[in-house]
Amino acid sequence: MRNIKSTIGLLVLVMFIFNLGGSATGTTLVTGVKRVAISFQEVKIYHSSPANYEVIGIVKASSEMGWTDQESLDMAVEEVKKQAAKIGANGIILEKMGKDSSGGYGNFFSDGYGGGFFVGGEVYAQSISGTAVFVK
Repeated sequence: MRNIKSTIGLLVLVMFIFNLGGSATGTTLVTGVKRVAISFQEVKIYHSSPANYEVIGIVKASSEMGWTDQESLDMAVEEVKKQAAKIGANGIILEKMGKDSSGGYGNFFSDGYGGGFFVGGEVYAQSISGTAVFVK
């Protein structure tokens, strides 16, 4: 039983340390003319198309690293802005935002006497995608 408690404690510690880094992943597909990179803090998110803009590309980001859904979403939003800023977009027309399943996990912990318990579940990531644009 002591071995199981040690294993669970180690698992919790590893998950905590892994989560401290807090990160998101993102991708960019340039479909228009790439511009000079800007600061991601200059990128705005639009729910509908602005009046006068030029399409630069498609951007997407996701994060499953936050302690809460909101924290994961905030990380994904920051990452999608970074992706847009790299190609010179100063805006993103929001197309999709929400929670996506990114897989599952599981582990059986044996008590050494033919018994034990299973810990598992599904991992969800907050994701956001849209069209990277340059608003004139």
